Amino acid sequence: MASPDFYKSHSSPRVPMLLVLFFLVINITPSLAQDTQQLIDHICRQMEEFGFCSQTFKENLKSPNADIVALTQITIERATDNATTTHDFIRQVLDNTNDPALKNALTECENGYRVVMESFDSAALSFFQKDYDSVQRYETVTPRAEASCEDSLSTPPNTQNPLTNKNRQMRILIAMALVSLHDLMATQHN
Repeated sequence: MASPDFYKSHSSPRVPMLLVLFFLVINITPSLAQDTQQLIDHICRQMEEFGFCSQTFKENLKSPNADIVALTQITIERATDNATTTHDFIRQVLDNTNDPALKNALTECENGYRVVMESFDSAALSFFQKDYDSVQRYETVTPRAEASCEDSLSTPPNTQNPLTNKNRQMRILIAMALVSLHDLMATQHN
């Protein structure tokens, strides 16, 4: 029979099970967050401005392990908020301008942003009902509505565009929403 000293020198170290689980969780979590980053990168590489897209997601992530559903929700929420604040801004500028050409262009913008705002409001309701086909129908009208504003402000005799940055942001948010929804719908059909 072996001596007790033999068992002490040849026994494997006992690692508490809790410690093993802790290391497993730590090692799994980065890969999940990495998957989220890959989704964000995939969407943002298709945008005209990667940095704005990526920053929008990072500032609005509710979890480091967000899936495509959570990312799509972010795009709809941000697009809705942006359309609403831009619409409010347009109304303020309209109230304070006397330039007839700018007033006409801003009226076109007000109408365009009303369409964008209402479309994303409806898209949000459909999204929470998981009716992604309706979300797509609502979102697909938004690029043209936003572009009508840009076109009206760049048509002579207009020389000023108080919405350059706001239109750029809205254009990117619309594209983010369309791309993330497309990716979400592709996962639903697999």
